Amino acid sequence: MKNSSDSCIKTAARDLIAIGGIPFFILVLARVYMLNNPEYFSQFLISGGVFLLAFLLFKQNIYSGLGLITLVFTSMYYNDVIFTVFGIIAYALLLVGLFYLKEDWKKIVSGILIGVVGIGASFLFYLL
Repeated sequence: MKNSSDSCIKTAARDLIAIGGIPFFILVLARVYMLNNPEYFSQFLISGGVFLLAFLLFKQNIYSGLGLITLVFTSMYYNDVIFTVFGIIAYALLLVGLFYLKEDWKKIVSGILIGVVGIGASFLFYLL
C-alpha cells in the first residue's frame, strides 16, 4: 500500500511541476498572443526569453523560474484576488513538488531568482 500512495504523490508532484514547464509556458504565451495586446505579449515574451537565455548560462531549475513568470503575468492579466491566491497556492505546490522529488534546492532558488530577473527585465524594457 505504501508504494501505491508514494507513486500517487510522485505523480501529483510531477503534474504540479508541469505548470512551470516549457509546453505550458508556450501554451499560455499563445493565449496571450491571441489577446491582441502587443505590450502585454512583448513583456511576457521578453521575460521568458531572458529567463531561457539565463537558463542556458546558469545551472538552475527551469520549472521554478518559468512557473513564477507565468504566475506573475497571468495574475496581472486577470487582476483578480481569487485567481492570484489560487495561482500562488499552485506555485507553492509546484515548489513543494520540486522539493519532494528531491530537486537541488540551490537550483530551485536560482531558478526563482532568474525568474525575478526576467520579470524585472521585461518591465525595464517596457519603461524604456
